[in-house]
Amino acid sequence: MSFVFQDWEMKTGIYKTELIQKAINDMWFANHSDEGILYAKYFDPLPLEMIALVLTEMECCIDEWITGVREDITFSLVSYAPVYFAHLNSLQRFGERTASYKLLDKICDNLLEVAQLHAGGINPFKTAVSADALANDVFDDAMREYEVEMQVAQDGYPEGVDASDA
Repeated sequence: MSFVFQDWEMKTGIYKTELIQKAINDMWFANHSDEGILYAKYFDPLPLEMIALVLTEMECCIDEWITGVREDITFSLVSYAPVYFAHLNSLQRFGERTASYKLLDKICDNLLEVAQLHAGGINPFKTAVSADALANDVFDDAMREYEVEMQVAQDGYPEGVDASDA
């Protein structure tokens, strides 16, 4: 199963191969109106089941070329369910084993961010400033602006400005 590594020969960069990213991009993040963008809440965090499915698809593709000549293989539940569950189990074990470093979370976050960029979509939850992030003085300034606007509407001039100054 060296195909799960970024460097197949040295077996480094587990789950960081570009093939995983390309498959996720092509399947769910091809453009800004693809499922990964339209249904963002189902993709954040990136489900392990999705990565397991991609790895299973990759293994099916490898199986099609096992003889050196491509043979069409049906991607079916009967044939590939055990492969899928083996990949899912490996991902879960990797997540548990590396939990203190949050490696799997970081890999999933990176896959998702690159996929969103690929699609030309943005995740509004990560890019928008939340209302909680605004300081109270911003709200105070808004109230003062409103008071000035109301005074101008009522009197025609802001407080402290005479008609002769205008």
